[in-house]
Amino acid sequence: MTSIQNMLLVVVLITNLALASNSRLGTCINLAAIQGLALGTLPLVIGFQRGMTVELVAIAIVGLSLRGILFPIILRRSIARSGTSRELRPIVGYFFSVAIVLMLIFASLWISIRIDFIGSSLLLLSTVGLSTIFSGTFFIVGRRLAIMQILGYILLENGIYCLGLAFVRDIPMIVELGVLFDAIVAVFVMSVATSKIHEEFEHFDIQKLDSLKG
Repeated sequence: MTSIQNMLLVVVLITNLALASNSRLGTCINLAAIQGLALGTLPLVIGFQRGMTVELVAIAIVGLSLRGILFPIILRRSIARSGTSRELRPIVGYFFSVAIVLMLIFASLWISIRIDFIGSSLLLLSTVGLSTIFSGTFFIVGRRLAIMQILGYILLENGIYCLGLAFVRDIPMIVELGVLFDAIVAVFVMSVATSKIHEEFEHFDIQKLDSLKG
């Protein structure tokens, strides 16, 4: 099952790079959904290696439902109501975004190698977790549109979850479900907020809100 686990982790890295290079919001949401499905499947693969438990199955089902289905549906409805299909002028251009995400992956690998209690079997898992956290943070600060910033938040949560799998052998189900509940509330609230922003100002560009006067 190690090869399947590694394949899923490589899919996460590829989706991070693809998100950095893509301007179409619909495609970015699809990429985030693919990443969510890969991470949702990961507990099942780990369960086959360490021993399947009810907690792992429950975490996988909830993760697949939220990251792979519900979050994309919420975001697709937001862009459907707005009519916005792509981000044309990000704060950081797409070429440099890909270069930055690549550097973040190598930096995450460098950090993971220097963590004493991470063995070779968990090196890729730790690298993917750290790089996804860093990539999510980069999307939050490097994109203008609120939808892309929400995707950055989702990536940030995905990375924290992936890093937890690397550092904690058995994640308590109540902890993981609590994190996912926080994520769904945050995504729902942010999607409603972005819809209101578009209704009032007819754009998703957060940078333009800096010009508002109190």
